[in-house]
Amino acid sequence: MGFGHRNCVVVGCPNSGKRLNKWAKQTCTLHACLNGTHTCDCEPPFKLFPFPTEKKDSEGRRRWTENIKREIRKGKVWTPKNSSRVCSVHFKDGQPTKENPDPTEDLGYNFNSKVVGGKRKNPLNRSKIIPGKKPRKAKKSGEEVSEVLVEQEISNHSETCVSENTGTAPETTPNSGNCSASPEAAFVVNNYCCPDKDLRIQELQEQLKEAVNELKILKEKLKKVREKKGLKCSDLKSDKEVNLLTGIPTRAAFDALFDMVKENVKKLRYWTGPVKSTRKGRNFKKSPKKFGPKRELTEKDEFLLTMMKLRLGSTNADLAQRFAVSATTVTNIFTTWVKLLASELGCLIYNPSYEVFRKTLPKKFHKPGYSKVRHIIDCTEVFIETPSDPALKAATWSDYKHHHTAKILLSITPNGAFNFASKAWGGRTSDVHVTRESGFYDILEQHDEVMADRGFTIAEDLLLQHAKLHIPPGKRGQEQYSKSEVKKTKEIANLRTYVEQAIRRLKTFRLIKNELPISMLGNLDNVINVCAAICNLYKPLCKPLKRLW
Repeated sequence: MGFGHRNCVVVGCPNSGKRLNKWAKQTCTLHACLNGTHTCDCEPPFKLFPFPTEKKDSEGRRRWTENIKREIRKGKVWTPKNSSRVCSVHFKDGQPTKENPDPTEDLGYNFNSKVVGGKRKNPLNRSKIIPGKKPRKAKKSGEEVSEVLVEQEISNHSETCVSENTGTAPETTPNSGNCSASPEAAFVVNNYCCPDKDLRIQELQEQLKEAVNELKILKEKLKKVREKKGLKCSDLKSDKEVNLLTGIPTRAAFDALFDMVKENVKKLRYWTGPVKSTRKGRNFKKSPKKFGPKRELTEKDEFLLTMMKLRLGSTNADLAQRFAVSATTVTNIFTTWVKLLASELGCLIYNPSYEVFRKTLPKKFHKPGYSKVRHIIDCTEVFIETPSDPALKAATWSDYKHHHTAKILLSITPNGAFNFASKAWGGRTSDVHVTRESGFYDILEQHDEVMADRGFTIAEDLLLQHAKLHIPPGKRGQEQYSKSEVKKTKEIANLRTYVEQAIRRLKTFRLIKNELPISMLGNLDNVINVCAAICNLYKPLCKPLKRLW
């Protein structure tokens, strides 16, 4: 969270956006998190409000300027700028309201300590502590600190009483016999000079009790925060939090997806490595009960952990700390669940029927020559770590990205839903070879039309499938495009933008946006399928001309 670097224009007021940024970097003692985050409900110490604009409220802007009373420089009256701000300390209600819309409090010419971070308090007079004894250091306990403060208050009060009755300044020697010798001696010897000592002692004792009780309450709250275990599904209460951490649009969709896969969770055998995961000598029909160690997380929390790994791209150590488990447990859970989700959610990536395709066709495709386009294809590349095998290095090097990558062919419907996702190939593989060998031709029907980029020279292959290809025209040695070629290039480029938007939506899952660890390369196909299936739950990229309902 950033508050900028705007300053309060009131003379002598130190409040600024820099102070708010410093406050936001501090840890909240009540919630044990950074101030101002979504898990912290604490309000900032002050807020900065801009001046009313000249168009909307010129009179209010004039009143604010008059109340501020800045100095006149070089014969010109000070006028506020777009960056001028006034903090909430100067408003009677803490902010501009209908009853009190203008700043009237602590405006520089009557400045006091109400402003946050104002003048520092004067240090305590150490000479007023009981003479003959060194002042005790304040311990961590609130009761010990309060006792020292009570003794200082009594000593100060007794000295004041002695000076008022005798008309002379109190002496500081222990044998003088006045109230400054010690608080107890002052109340015993000079009883006449402190007639309200019992009342004062009672007030201080009540303040001490209130402070001790408040300290106990804060300690209990801090203890609950520290004893709170890892992140749970119950902590995600709003759709915004679910979408931020998992990529799933709503909490209802999150619950529905879990209900869809929870029946097969009981049959899972968790991945524990390439050797231990093999089944030997166990008949699951005869022993339906699950064996092995007890789960450290609930099934729904494991589903949440997997989706957070995909969405945020977090390291295993980070997720282990969030869920209060070990990093090895995070690896086992993610590897197991991503395979389950890929098999269960694969039904969300499908090629709709021709009737559904016609009803959901966007308005932009209702043009002559493009009304039968059912597939828009393109290849995307995912960065991977540099392999150690020289042959694998050569197969994954991409001259286009200048990095080691894995290439995936993706196909979407005109409204932006994924209807095909191929397996991962080495980044050196050409787009045409991936298209031919990925199985994309198997989902084509007669008279389908495919739209692609200029590099997909697969027109002859599609003719064998009784399909048609739309690609921008090539230059073919010509110096300049003709008018018809320029028009066709613009039309295809305007319609192909949807596949770029769909790939950008897919890359919001940061696990495949950043460099993928080489240890996760075997699960890349499952990761792509899960992310594409979740993207199909989003709203269409382009609104259809007719609705199904």
